[in-house]
Amino acid sequence: MKTYMKKLAIKKTTSDFFFRLGLASIFLVNSLTAWLAPNEFAELLKNNFLASAFASPEFLVRVIGVNDGLLFLLILFGRWRKTIAIWAALWVITVIYVTISEGVIEFIGHIGILSFIIYYYFAFQRSSVK
Repeated sequence: MKTYMKKLAIKKTTSDFFFRLGLASIFLVNSLTAWLAPNEFAELLKNNFLASAFASPEFLVRVIGVNDGLLFLLILFGRWRKTIAIWAALWVITVIYVTISEGVIEFIGHIGILSFIIYYYFAFQRSSVK
């Protein structure tokens, strides 16, 4: 039985890659949405006082497209984990603020994404050699 379980075991680097792929994909979808269906974000930004006071919704949609595209690539490559995780967490907290009027389901979804980012920050750190 142990031999069979060893064959099913996934290397830590493989599971880390699949986690990064899943987390990064969230940002890829948002980046593509910003470029291909910008009205989805523009309406939210128009309805938020702070966002609309900061810059035009059209400009902010481009920022979303670039930012989420960069986060996709950086998370996928797995470099500078802590810095990227902090950047992504601050970004998602900003998104929560902008979308808070969308309701509880939207809020819960973003809290879920935020929890994955926190996990990404702490997970797969090098353990000390024994």
